[in-house]
Amino acid sequence: GLAVVVDDGADWDRIAGLDGADLTGTGVTPANVAYVIYTSGSTGQPKGVVIEHRNAVNYLCGVAERWSVGPADVVLQFGSFTFDASVLDTFTPLLAGARVVLAGPDTLHSPPLLAGLLRQARVTFALLPPTVLSLLDGEDFPDLRLLMAGGEELPPGVARAWIRPGLRLVNAYGPTEVTVAATYAELDATTPMPPPIGLPVQRNYRVYLLDPHGNPVPVGVTGELHVGGAGLARGYLNRPELTRERFIPDPFTPGQRLYRTGDLGRRRPDGSIMFAGRADGQVKIRGLRIELGEIEAALSGHPAVAQAVATVVTNPAGDKEIAAYLRPSQFAAAAGPGQSNAAAAGPGQVNAVGDEELRAWLARTLPAAWLPAYLTWLTEFPLTSSGKIDRGALPAPRTVTAPAVGRVPPRTATEAVLADLYATVLGRQAGATDSFFDLGGSSLTAMRLVALISQRVGVALGVASVFLHPTPRQLAATIDGVPRPEAQANSAPRTGSVSEGPLVKLTTGTDGPPLFLFHAVGGTVTAYAPLAWELAGAFSVYGLQSPGLDEHGEIPASLDALVSSYAERIRAAAPAGPYRLGGWSMGGVLALEVARRLERSGASVALLILLDAPFAIPADALLSEAELAGRFVADAAASLGLAVADVPDPATAAPEGQLGWLADRLGARDSMADSIAVDLHRRFAAFAAHTRMLAGYRASGARVRAPALVVTATGSPNAGFRADWPSLLSPSAQVLSVDSDHYGFLHPPLVADVGAIIREQGEGQVDGR
Repeated sequence: GLAVVVDDGADWDRIAGLDGADLTGTGVTPANVAYVIYTSGSTGQPKGVVIEHRNAVNYLCGVAERWSVGPADVVLQFGSFTFDASVLDTFTPLLAGARVVLAGPDTLHSPPLLAGLLRQARVTFALLPPTVLSLLDGEDFPDLRLLMAGGEELPPGVARAWIRPGLRLVNAYGPTEVTVAATYAELDATTPMPPPIGLPVQRNYRVYLLDPHGNPVPVGVTGELHVGGAGLARGYLNRPELTRERFIPDPFTPGQRLYRTGDLGRRRPDGSIMFAGRADGQVKIRGLRIELGEIEAALSGHPAVAQAVATVVTNPAGDKEIAAYLRPSQFAAAAGPGQSNAAAAGPGQVNAVGDEELRAWLARTLPAAWLPAYLTWLTEFPLTSSGKIDRGALPAPRTVTAPAVGRVPPRTATEAVLADLYATVLGRQAGATDSFFDLGGSSLTAMRLVALISQRVGVALGVASVFLHPTPRQLAATIDGVPRPEAQANSAPRTGSVSEGPLVKLTTGTDGPPLFLFHAVGGTVTAYAPLAWELAGAFSVYGLQSPGLDEHGEIPASLDALVSSYAERIRAAAPAGPYRLGGWSMGGVLALEVARRLERSGASVALLILLDAPFAIPADALLSEAELAGRFVADAAASLGLAVADVPDPATAAPEGQLGWLADRLGARDSMADSIAVDLHRRFAAFAAHTRMLAGYRASGARVRAPALVVTATGSPNAGFRADWPSLLSPSAQVLSVDSDHYGFLHPPLVADVGAIIREQGEGQVDGR
């Protein structure tokens, strides 16, 4: 081969004498291999990715055209030559006539030296990993016009720090197998956070979000990212089995292939894609599935944390635990000596905020089972040669100080039994004052709990009782209040029930005017528990759950009949009014129609709250019984932390088999099996009936006169209806949005913001004001 040296002036004459014509007759075709780059992926075993000339040229020409790279540009060559970002850094400027700036590792991996190089060389275009960007965000680079972030997930705080006038900030996503990048998102001050990864980089790229069966998922639903088109690699070098596994036939373009990235994403209503972690990023600890990406996102949300890494370690006892590594933000660094404890943390480590404060922050967002056992603060993260975090070089983790107050022991026999049942269901020890849900419980695991309580204590509870009284002490007081028949006065076990009925009180006490919240499509009201806790004191919150969940209840045949029955039930519970109504998802539809029904009858409605409600539902939403069961079971599996890929296929499994699979996963055994199976069948029947009655619904008719509040979720399929609601509501209606998906804003920490909005709106409506 020929080596050309360009740092010696004597070589310029030699270069100038070379033939400037394009090479011909080389025998090289677009289908020939351009390069092979090795990537370890999630398994750690290196895989050589074979990229052809047509893949690289197509991508590079697209970059130069889309971002107007030309002779006036100066491009930083940051990526290591073993990292595919170097292909963009090196060859884009050569194709476009721009200048390339080269530097050694000592300069590139030193934030002060790198910042000086960017300014001195007057770099206009750079691709840098978010970890590196986070170390430079306080710097000023007047010549930089285009900055790409890539190689790892871009934290919201880092994105916000780099959004500035005169700079185009681009979030790039793409595995090596699709030639450097697959999607781009240009970010600005109006971009909802966390930042999206955007849309396909070019018109000849294809990006799909598919479920485990290869079907496209709806807007707002998580699916696995599949990429096809002109950037797709030939495959893996000498790994035919792996190539067939990851490069699959494209079901939407005959004769073409798709690459299964193993990454998850969900689409926003505008079409852009949100990165949602790795499909294999789940870990299992104490039988619970845990998403490390969710923990990292929660930690990064604290103002004292600039960046977070969560991983799994083995403690001295041989058990798996979660360890978190944190880098403090500029906010924490500026907080003063009272906020730090570097000496206690060890060399290279800091304590930017107290462990107890950070654990309290996480407890608002994460289940207790997800809280890290180790929190280690570092002044900087170890980096690989490509600028990514080197997880293998992280130091030994530091143990989180145990809470000063231990578990409260039971003081009665009923409390002791319940604490034992909590431990049986959740796989974690429970004290008398520990909340079932803080320990990782859900509405579905609560089903198993109430079945066990019925078996062991002889009292039949509803799931809503667990939400209203979540600790063993509170629930024991409820159970001990159930009267015993005289024949059982001196014997055990007792039999009896705590009847809930369709109208369920979700707050204790009687403070505040009544607020009625209607169930969503599943028929239960347990999703409102966190919101009810936020509204306690301002309202007496009641939930209307589907009558089909009761043993002898029946669901009306139509939406109109259901609305009529709920209006009658509310008037019976509160004859005088004024009425305050609300609901999430289908519950919003019910609240709207009940409000309209009450106003037509002459009643006063003081407040109407619509939480991410659908304005219209396609008529083709009507599914077969097996498809309905599949959707019901998949939703339940996701809420339980089960692998959705393990859910029975609705195309081959009957509804009975699908529900039986779910009952088994809930731990239905022996005498509990019948109770859980009956409850599941009731829930599914309600879900199916409500889904059918909503098919083809579209909000219409006269305006509701009541003061109204509409809260939509930016990442929800219903976000597009935000502009439609004012036409049906009073002119004073407030329409607000929350940066969340359809489910997230009913959970901490966002539910606190939603509760504050509702309380503020309600204050002006008390007693008709």
